[in-house]
Amino acid sequence: MSAVASSFFKHIIVYSGPGSYGDNIVKQIGMFDVLNEYRKKEGRPCWKVSSVGQQDLIPSLQASNPKETLLVIPAGQSSHLEADFSPEQTAYIQHQFLGLQGGRLYATCGASYMLSATREYNGLSVAHPDQRELCIKKSLFPLFEGTAKGPLCPYPGKQYKVGFYSDAVAVTNGKETCTIYLSGGGSFFLNESGQKVDVLVKYPKSELIRLGKSPEEWEKWSNAAILAKVGEGTILLSMFHPYYGSKDIDAETYERAFPGCGTNWRAVKAQLSSLDDRMRFVLHSMLHPLEDS
Repeated sequence: MSAVASSFFKHIIVYSGPGSYGDNIVKQIGMFDVLNEYRKKEGRPCWKVSSVGQQDLIPSLQASNPKETLLVIPAGQSSHLEADFSPEQTAYIQHQFLGLQGGRLYATCGASYMLSATREYNGLSVAHPDQRELCIKKSLFPLFEGTAKGPLCPYPGKQYKVGFYSDAVAVTNGKETCTIYLSGGGSFFLNESGQKVDVLVKYPKSELIRLGKSPEEWEKWSNAAILAKVGEGTILLSMFHPYYGSKDIDAETYERAFPGCGTNWRAVKAQLSSLDDRMRFVLHSMLHPLEDS
């Protein structure tokens, strides 16, 4: 334990700008608070968890020790999130906080799409909600040099304008499997850029079959969470939401609020893994490798 003690985070900074979904900000902070209880049992120091808005982001990072700091960007619509960050902020995070100083960053779902060099999203057009439309964008904030593609769960109908449904999806670290909430997330496609990328979590083949992927798509669509080097720093990109549990899913209310959305809320509620299983999975499969990178 002492050999890696210098790599422990001390401070987690959760970005809370306008592009992030408010509920995800709250749940992300709550997840780290819960995980601190697990860290106590492991003998790892507890994190100081705080949130910062758009204007205070860079000053907060400058006031922190990058090697002891984790910047968290919660989920949000990728284009809206991208608009939050000025060229000065993206340059500072990419080249200073991560590249030179060895900071670390954790992004979820839409934030992971935003931080991928290319994102390809096969959604429904608002102007023509009966037509599926492939949107391909180059990132203004390309920390991962590959491509993020989604959604893994495309909306099966023609009238619901979101373009995806939510599901309880199994993921695995190769040894353990956990069922976690997925809402609009997809997969990470690696390229041959030379960037060091480790795949931490995958969708099992059985789950990809259930979600309609063909045999030739299984390997390409299997990457659910990755660890990538950016200069001296490291980023953790994930497509799923480990902080949503069955108690967060009010099936009856959701069925009334989102009629015809394609999501089987009762099945999602029943199938999500327990809080203990989800927290242990994200801690051991994702945050420990990030912290010790």
